[in-house]
Amino acid sequence: MTDPDRAGTGQEDRRDADSVVTQPDPVAGASAGTASAWNVVVYGAGKLVTLVSTLVLARLLAPEAFGLVALALLAVNLFDRFKDLGVGPALVRHPGSLREVGPTGAVLVLATSSLLAVSCFGLAPWISALLTTGDDTAEVTSIVRALAAWLFISGLAILPDVALRRTLEFRLRAVPELAGTVVKAAVSIVLALRGWGAWALVWGQLAGAVLTTSGYAVVSRSRLRFGFGWDRSVARDLVRFGSSLTTVGVLALVLDNLDYFVIGRRLGAEDLGYYTMAFRLPELLVVGVCIVVGQVLFASFSRLQGDRVALARHYLDSTTMVSLLTVPLGVGLAALAPEVVDLMLGPQFVPSVPLLQLLGLYSAAYSLSFFAGEVYKAIDRARILIWVSLVRLVVFAPVLWWAAGHSVGRVALAFLLLHLVFVVVRLVILRSVLALGLGEQLRAMLPPILAAALAFGAASALRPVVEGLPSAARLVSLGVAGAVVYLAVLYAVDRRMVRRAYSSARALVGGRS
Repeated sequence: MTDPDRAGTGQEDRRDADSVVTQPDPVAGASAGTASAWNVVVYGAGKLVTLVSTLVLARLLAPEAFGLVALALLAVNLFDRFKDLGVGPALVRHPGSLREVGPTGAVLVLATSSLLAVSCFGLAPWISALLTTGDDTAEVTSIVRALAAWLFISGLAILPDVALRRTLEFRLRAVPELAGTVVKAAVSIVLALRGWGAWALVWGQLAGAVLTTSGYAVVSRSRLRFGFGWDRSVARDLVRFGSSLTTVGVLALVLDNLDYFVIGRRLGAEDLGYYTMAFRLPELLVVGVCIVVGQVLFASFSRLQGDRVALARHYLDSTTMVSLLTVPLGVGLAALAPEVVDLMLGPQFVPSVPLLQLLGLYSAAYSLSFFAGEVYKAIDRARILIWVSLVRLVVFAPVLWWAAGHSVGRVALAFLLLHLVFVVVRLVILRSVLALGLGEQLRAMLPPILAAALAFGAASALRPVVEGLPSAARLVSLGVAGAVVYLAVLYAVDRRMVRRAYSSARALVGGRS
């Protein structure tokens, strides 16, 4: 949740890098299907590496180490949201040629990344005092200052990444992304074995950023044949569009990390470590899927911004297809939490079991309305996200602060319940924005919800039968039983949906739009 590797804001669009157009060209560059396929490949491979390294590091480091780094990343990620003033996604969406707008964008990105890295370093003691109390403050200060370098290094990768995203050339992003992830994992594990504690995670983060940025510079060098320059009108356009997305991003960051903040502040680094690791699996397996698909959907939604009927249909189809995967994954993590924690994290993380049960359900609910935000951005209605985020902040902050005064488990429960309420809020807003009735939206997501609920019940009913088996055997038997029930119910409820999902998956693998 607070890891800089958490996928981007989904603010990507497709533009032909060398032509001036007012709408995305549907044939220039890679197809949406090819882009989706490569984005899934990059995401899947990267998150597999991250998952394996997380499981290894969970055996090598104490929960407190993860909590300390999570607290530091609360501060660093806030600066990260400002590091380009939203110029990156604005460049992706801008209709002008990259050679035309790139020089101005380069000045903005370099200036803001440098300024924010210096500011983060200088303000580290005050930020740490706000986030922590007692002996943790000095350690968090040192980690924040070290990670300030990450802000600058990652800022240098923005323009190369923009050049590839404008033409949906996600294939070329695979090497730098995967190489950086592998190096980050390797460095962290090696240093953890040598007893570096929380600093193993810090130096791994920095090493991965250096390699990722260098890789982007190499693979996109032919698309970045421009220097620095300044055009006031271009700068105004980039900052105007980017500032609204930056505001959304900052509010989202604050909201997404309120639980981390209140736990760290009121309960300490150890409880935050348990919570962080419980959140890690839903984040990798469910939330990450939504974000990586959203990166491509923003582009396809943008193409349909002038046809609200087609956009509404595309939104419903996308929500249905993704929820077929994300809902059973989230519910499955909740159902199998004892076995998952025992096998993957180890006995020292037993307190994470009830947290994973609640956060798995949260991730399933979160995925149901995730793509509403991509619709708002695609039709230039990001203000909706800002207002919804402000309302959420007013509601979430006091509730989570109160919950943290009792226990970390109560924070997880409050987090789940609050998100369920705001899923309904997003559905109501979409009813007016896209003229989509609530019944129509609910029908699109009801089959996977019903099937996952019955699968959860089947796994729970079977648990007493397999109680005496080893954790691995319980995980396999309960997982298989749940999967069989899920697929059977889904097929019985809506066979056409299953067939359409199968056809969509084949088209995606084949690279067809």
